[in-house]
Amino acid sequence: MISCMLTTYFAYSQVQNDSILFEKNIQEIIISATKTSKLIDELPIPVTIISEKEIQEFSASKLYDVITKQTGIVSVSTKTGTEGLQMQGLDASYTTILIDGFPIIGRSFGALDLNRISVSDIERIEVVKGPSSSLYGSNALGGVINLISKKQIDDGPIINTSLKHASHNTTHSSLIYKYKEGSFQISNSLNYYNTDGYDLIDSDVLSTVNPYSSYTFRSNLKYALSDKLLLNTNGHYYKQEQINIATDSGSLLNGESNIKEWSFGTSAKYLMNSNFSQQLEIYKTNYRADEFLNTEDGVLYEDNYFDHTLLQSEMKSYITYKGLNSIVGFGMTKEELSRRDFSTNPEQDLKFIYGQLDATAFNKVNIILGSRYDDYTNYTPVVSNKLSLGFSLKNKIQINSSVGTGFKTADFRQKYFDFTNSTIGYIVLGRDVAIDRLEDMQNVHEVVPFSELSSPLKSETSLNINIGLRCNPIDNFSFDFNFFNNKVNDLIEWTLVAKDENNINIYSYFNVNQVETKGLEFNTTYKKIDNWEIKFGYQLLYAYDTEVVKEIEKDDSDYYALDTETLTSIKLNKDDYFGLFNRSRHMGNIKLYYHLNKKTDLNTILTYRSKYGLSDSNGNDILDAYDKFIDGYSLCDVGVTHHINPLQSCQIGIKNIFGFTNPEYISNITGRLYYINFKINFK
Repeated sequence: MISCMLTTYFAYSQVQNDSILFEKNIQEIIISATKTSKLIDELPIPVTIISEKEIQEFSASKLYDVITKQTGIVSVSTKTGTEGLQMQGLDASYTTILIDGFPIIGRSFGALDLNRISVSDIERIEVVKGPSSSLYGSNALGGVINLISKKQIDDGPIINTSLKHASHNTTHSSLIYKYKEGSFQISNSLNYYNTDGYDLIDSDVLSTVNPYSSYTFRSNLKYALSDKLLLNTNGHYYKQEQINIATDSGSLLNGESNIKEWSFGTSAKYLMNSNFSQQLEIYKTNYRADEFLNTEDGVLYEDNYFDHTLLQSEMKSYITYKGLNSIVGFGMTKEELSRRDFSTNPEQDLKFIYGQLDATAFNKVNIILGSRYDDYTNYTPVVSNKLSLGFSLKNKIQINSSVGTGFKTADFRQKYFDFTNSTIGYIVLGRDVAIDRLEDMQNVHEVVPFSELSSPLKSETSLNINIGLRCNPIDNFSFDFNFFNNKVNDLIEWTLVAKDENNINIYSYFNVNQVETKGLEFNTTYKKIDNWEIKFGYQLLYAYDTEVVKEIEKDDSDYYALDTETLTSIKLNKDDYFGLFNRSRHMGNIKLYYHLNKKTDLNTILTYRSKYGLSDSNGNDILDAYDKFIDGYSLCDVGVTHHINPLQSCQIGIKNIFGFTNPEYISNITGRLYYINFKINFK
């Protein structure tokens, strides 16, 4: 790693070639994969760009609306009902989500709620699949999603407005103001979202999603003090208010849930010459959630809060030398969390340094080599490495391969949780507080020796391999394959450690086993000049616990299942083991864009997810062929956009045109939705 760092000081970066310092609006440029601007066709790493055009064609209001339409990405609900995402079979906690390169915080059970993130002022979304810890550290073990704000090229003011109304009395309006004059550029956006929510189960008194409203304000300012120095600031504020309703022993509880989130970042980029530049970034963000419930008599029943703050500073140097491009960076991060179910207010400090070299050998082989060193408080330092190679066989064919290591530290919840669920009857204790709490309890029965709780949790680590082929045989047709394999070691899960005097289960967190996800992803695009375009994507996924596979293959395996028809026990073999919960073997999508005439466009998308299981139903703690599965399903969206003139348009559409619902198991699919969207731009 050290040799790689030293090399970067004598190598160079390609991104800072232009002396005007403003990024040019070039299509198919991606920055998230290497932290430098690079053509997507030249990257030997599996990446996807979701363009502004695609965001608008499907009338996406939130990140959830657009990201879940991509190949190999599926939305999953957390235990608190928020929407996370799964990529290459890895949970949401392994994916970092950024806006303009700055991290979004406020995870619920490891997942960020995708409905918190508005996309009305987003120019493109960059998706990097596979470990990115060599650049981004923890939580990027599975990949990175970076939302890039809209930028303005021409001088003068621009105002964009939109008003959308949809089923469930849902309203989304946005106002974007952009202004550029010479070296000064500013962009402000305001979004308002309101919905009555929805109810998929009429037989109970609770709604599936309660009514809520939110607004988001984002601001971005750039100013070039000279042709060598660029200042950039950005900030955002988000507020959400939601009705909170629950029941307890037949009694109705009422309250509210409120979220406030803000961030502010500033950077200074100095271009010493065409071969060397430096950038300093400082960023702070806070996420605060409060909720309460009152009884029917107005007495406070429950009061919760979650207050998370992150402060980050980073210095980057971009260097170019004789065709070698490199970046070296270092910085520090400080996190604090205050939460009702914590016995303390934890803090965590991080110091990091990374380097990356990008070079081309023999005019055909692109080599990207990166390494990062992370030093967290109370953790053994971690080194993450990545090597990517791209081979151009012909102008139309490129073979890509990458191998990388990643890691994820235990989060605050896994270390400091002190939670009691009195309704169901269980206790969850974070690893760092478990022994003290257990010693305070009376007549506790050990299930796991308490001595095993004395050592701290280790970081989860991974090894990822991607091998792909990208081909563009003719100008209007392209396709790519990508084979991937992820092995995650020392997975952190909660495990039963004790029972109290009332026989209530007590859980804590352990590094338990290894999981593996592997498969194939395929994407193809065919375009008929300006008349129509069709895209097809498919993912084949195998995801399983390697320890379970080894155990089942033994002759004396203890894994059995109950045949519900004969009520007899069946010894399982390897083929009976389906794999990890909430993973589908097959996923696919077809997107069609058709220009009816010069003013009217038709677009439709069909997505498919095959069967999957959420829990064990026959008592062996694994998902096997004899368990209960959720059937596979298809969703289809159709939209028509009519351009009244170059500055005005009207869009109507139907989401989930088949009206599919599964109220018992799938809460985020609401049935058929209708919408109409008006847009007016002022130049």
